[in-house]
Amino acid sequence: MQIWGCAKPSQVCTIQASQSITLRLIVWYVTNETLHNDLRIPTVDQLAKLYYKRFHSKLQHHPNPLVTHLASRTLPDNPPRRLKRNWCRDLLN
Repeated sequence: MQIWGCAKPSQVCTIQASQSITLRLIVWYVTNETLHNDLRIPTVDQLAKLYYKRFHSKLQHHPNPLVTHLASRTLPDNPPRRLKRNWCRDLLN
């Protein structure tokens, strides 16, 4: 799950679809949203955000200074312009 957090939206939709298909085996007359809410199952996006926030908080308090610099939200010499691809640090918002 940690690897797929910043994947393309189409790839995340594929994972979400497989999760929804599995949940659909329970009952066919209940919507996916109701299943997620009632069973308290997080969606793929929510789970990816949760894991990356945990990982990012561990980076900030790491004893190695090189690892601590990885926790910055901006990267040096990194232009803000990019394609529609998501970055891991976008999950912190």
